Amino acid sequence: MAEKQLIVAVEGTAAMGPHWQAVVSDYLDKIIRYFCGNELTGQKPSSPTFELSLVMFNAHGPYCSCLVQRSGWTRDVDIFLQWLSAVPFAGGGFNDAAIAEGLAEALMV
Repeated sequence: MAEKQLIVAVEGTAAMGPHWQAVVSDYLDKIIRYFCGNELTGQKPSSPTFELSLVMFNAHGPYCSCLVQRSGWTRDVDIFLQWLSAVPFAGGGFNDAAIAEGLAEALMV
């Protein structure tokens, strides 16, 4: 197990889609690079002491094919940022987002 683990939980409904690239570039990219210790140089550490994982939760209801999804662990910051950039946003609407289920999955990772 790594010394540090970071799990990013993301609401995957369509409402988040238009804002996601700004969230990733303005906030998550900087937070993740700082957490991983390569914020100044942009270089990968020689022996990573961290792991990164992604949990995506959607909304309850008939338009959701999967309520909660999660990735495996990675120690590669660039791959993790690619995962974040590729999150598919769809569905949602009038039903409640499965926030509790998404956070529960993050705790179980």
